[in-house]
Parts: sequence; C-alpha cells; structure tokens
Amino acid sequence: MQTIPSAPSCLLPWLLALLLALPGQAGAAEDLSDYVYPIEDPFEATVSGTPVELRHRFIKSKSMQRDNFELEVFPGRELPPLFDSVRNLAFSLAYQDVPAPLLFVISGTGGSYRSSSAKYLQRVFYQAGFHVITLSSPSSHEFIAAASGSRYPGISEEDASDLYRVMQMALAQVRDQIAVTDVYLTGYSLGGLHAAFVSHLDEQEQAIGFRKVLLLNPPVSLYTSALLLDRLVGREAGMQDAHAYFSRLFGKFAEYFSEHGMIRLDDEAFMFKFQESEQSLTREELMALIGASFRLSAAGLVFTVDALNGTGQVVEPNRELTLGTPLDPYFKRGLWWRFTDYFDRLLLPYWQARQPESEREQLIGRIGLPALRAYLETSNKIGVISNADEIILTPQDIDFLGSTFGSRATIFPRGGHLGNLQHRDYVARMLSFFGAVAGGG
Repeated sequence: MQTIPSAPSCLLPWLLALLLALPGQAGAAEDLSDYVYPIEDPFEATVSGTPVELRHRFIKSKSMQRDNFELEVFPGRELPPLFDSVRNLAFSLAYQDVPAPLLFVISGTGGSYRSSSAKYLQRVFYQAGFHVITLSSPSSHEFIAAASGSRYPGISEEDASDLYRVMQMALAQVRDQIAVTDVYLTGYSLGGLHAAFVSHLDEQEQAIGFRKVLLLNPPVSLYTSALLLDRLVGREAGMQDAHAYFSRLFGKFAEYFSEHGMIRLDDEAFMFKFQESEQSLTREELMALIGASFRLSAAGLVFTVDALNGTGQVVEPNRELTLGTPLDPYFKRGLWWRFTDYFDRLLLPYWQARQPESEREQLIGRIGLPALRAYLETSNKIGVISNADEIILTPQDIDFLGSTFGSRATIFPRGGHLGNLQHRDYVARMLSFFGAVAGGG
C-alpha cells in the first residue's frame, strides 16, 4: 500500500532514526551546577543525543501496558482514496491498574503518536505512575486528514482547538478502561507550543481542567524557528549539490560499516559512537542533516495540505489521488518548499481569505508564545524546559522564556534541540515539575 510521501524511501529510515532519537538563565531557584553534558556543539547534540552513562535509568522489571485506539473525529468526511488509511485518528494509551493521573503528550513537527520521542516520554511517565496518552502532531499527515477542522495547520489557536477536541474524545473513549485522578499536559518541540495554546483554551472552556502543563523545548516565535531551520539547507544549493552531500554522507556510513560491522540505527547510542569515530560528520554536515530532516517534514506537510484542499500548488487541480498514483513527482516538487514557503503560499492566503484586513506580520505574531505572554507570566501551572544552545531559538527567544516563566523555566546550558531529552537531569526536572502527582499526591 502506498503511503503519504514524507521522504525518499532510501533516506527515510535512517534520517528519522537519527533525528527522532533525538523532542539564557534558569529561574533564580534553579541550581544546574551539577549538570554534565559533554557535547559542546548544539547541532551534534541534536543528532547524537545523550551519552548512555548520563541517561535516565528505567525500571527494567516494570513492563508497560499499552493499547492503541482510533477516533472518528469527522464522521463522513470526504477524503481522496490515498488518505483512506488515515480516515480515523489513532492514539496510544499506556495505563495503570489503579487510579492515577493522566498525562497527554503532543508530538513535535510532523510527528506521529508512535514516534520514538513520544514513546520515550510515554515510558518515562508510565514508570512514574501516570496513565499516558500520546497524540500525533497537528502538522502530521494523519492528523491533518482525520482531525484538522481547516486542513491548514500552522495557526496555533486553530491547532489547539483541534487538539482539544481530540483530547476530549480520547478521554471519553478510554473512560471505562482507566480511573483518572487528574489530567496533565506536555508536548515537545512544536508540541510544546501547542500545549501552551491548548492550556489557554482550557482556561476558557474548562472542559478538561489541566492541573499542570510543561513545555519541552518549544519554539517561541514559530516563524523565527522555521527560518532558522530553513537556513540549515541552503535553497540556492541545487539538486546536484544535495546529491553530492548525501553521497558523502552515505560514504562515511559505508566506511564506518567496513571498519566496525553492522550499523544499528535503532540503537540510540549509535550516533554518539559514530561521532567519536574517524568518519564523524562535520558541523556543516550535521547542520545539513538536521535541515534536510525538517525539509522532508515540510515536503510532507505541503503535499498533504495541497492534496486535501485542492490548491493546485503541488498536485494538479482535479487530480484524484489513489493508492496506485505515483507520488514521486509530487514529493520532488514539495522538496523545494521551505516551512516559510508554506506560510507565505498556503497558510497566509487561507488566513487572509477569512481575515481580509489581517497583515502578514499580524499572523506571524499570532502563532507564537508572545501572543500568550500575559497568560504565561501569570499562570503558575505552566513550566518550560529548554537549552541555552537551542538551535530553533535566538538569544532573544531564550531571554523571553526566562523573563516570562521566571522560576518556572529550566534552561540547561547545553543540549541543542532535544538532544538531552533522555538525560537523567532533564528527566528528573520533568518528573519534579509533576512531582506531587508522580508520588501519588
């Protein structure tokens, strides 16, 4: 069965394995003097993750009880045949046998509920005594098709409304299986931004009543973060340059294989070991690898939005996509789209058709944390964890987190973008934020 394009088949397995293994000053009361993270370069940290000896230790004897569910969010919604497999929105529930708090986890850019980072967080919080529901990102093709009201993700308020609807439906579906004492919320990367907007919506509607909300390495300005990621892969570099880059990359992996044997991309320690070898990637190659991964996410986003809304930007107008439709030409067209191109050529026209008086800068201002600054400054239930060398933030963004969240902000000195998500200190900070719940009180 053909799937929605998000990367060339030859690149997808290892690119996702590398990136998903990956997800200023701290508040006055924060003491991070004991924090140790040996990777100085933030791009290498983003790709390599946390050394094994510094990772959070799981309880090996405690297995996780987990079931998958599906929601029919919009019964009878018309979709092209190609999207039949994602007509319903799937989610995962890890559950305790006793009454326990429930934590929702929102995945990052283009991420599925079953991505490695979502699964990791599910396991961490399950072992801490939570029921845990993982949700796909509103920017993923399955969420856009099955659960997006507009089918134009990227407007934070609307994405939050879609997520909030899904959360209420998920709670109703699992009500007979678990006993819930309280409900909590977290999200990583773009999911962290979404968590803030969902929390703000919940304050108004009170349909769920989140007790605490934690943002993990969120963007501050979504548009600024998109710009930073877009610049990691120069648009001016033609396909010949891209092919040359990937040839060099594959050559390094092949050389490593010839010297060390089997390459295990599902081994979370692999990239750390690889970067200690003679074949290690240069800083420029690491930057391009990260940029390529997000460019692949952008291509999948653009294709999905275009195909579902018939904008004619990628897929020919009135072309019906079936399981037998060759998708490579559309994917190649999508590869030339940056996230900022998606904003300018698809999202902004959609928004201005509904808000004719709205200017471009106004929309940019609506889709980042500064739009919620007054709420974030005064809501003691919301915290944030990030890194001073976060590659999707500017120094001004780091200052925003510190000044807005105050003592509710933890800013580790190193870790890149979620490179320290598995670090024992990062996990300890997550658990301590929800500590009263993790202990059952």
